[in-house]
Amino acid sequence: MIKRKKIKFGIIVLLILFKFPSLAQEAKQSAFEFSYNYQIPIGKLSERYGNNSAVGISYFSEKSNNLVYGIESSFMFGSTLKDTNIFNNISTSTGAIIGGDGYYANVNLMQRGWNTFIFGGYAFHFSNKNLSGIYITQGIGFLEHQIFIDTRNQNIPQLNEEMKKGYDKLTNGYSGKFIVAYKYYDQNGRFQINTNLNYLFAYTKNQRTYDFNGELYYPKERTWDNLFGISIGVIIPINRKNNEEFHYF
Repeated sequence: MIKRKKIKFGIIVLLILFKFPSLAQEAKQSAFEFSYNYQIPIGKLSERYGNNSAVGISYFSEKSNNLVYGIESSFMFGSTLKDTNIFNNISTSTGAIIGGDGYYANVNLMQRGWNTFIFGGYAFHFSNKNLSGIYITQGIGFLEHQIFIDTRNQNIPQLNEEMKKGYDKLTNGYSGKFIVAYKYYDQNGRFQINTNLNYLFAYTKNQRTYDFNGELYYPKERTWDNLFGISIGVIIPINRKNNEEFHYF
């Protein structure tokens, strides 16, 4: 219930930030950002996956009243899967899987996913002459993750594309994200970087119907997935305004 209230509160805040008078303010800056995010799963999600990474791209704009808004999308990937027994029903006593040719098959298990969200917040600048400062934002969006089963195009009938759905635990749902960032802007405009701490939570549900390994139907109730992240990114300005009232690209 507490996290549902957080999502509702976030939606209200974003609506306030995106009200027409705020958006009508003159733009102080607009930019793209390319980022890398190292994420640590928390709670039930940590029982399935280890730490993972995400690479993303975002667009944001800051108005003259220091309100910030934008959109971000990222691709998640990881190599650590804690549940290594998901093929017990189709493997030998030693854990090997036999391919269609009668030889041992090479199957790799990884984590894959994506997340996209819109966000809004406020920028606290240390000086009116520079855009460097603390940027606090929160967003609402959508998260999806699954076990990626890599069979390397081998002939494994029990793990064809349709059968994989009984093992990949495809899960998704609406998400929220809090970000506290420090953005640094070089006075001469030669480089701009961003570092931040972020916390993502999502109210998700397994989208598959049946678990082949456990030989049971997945429960219909939703659960909370949580990720804590540390991110670094490069900011590429599209339009930036300084005190001398000129623009450069």
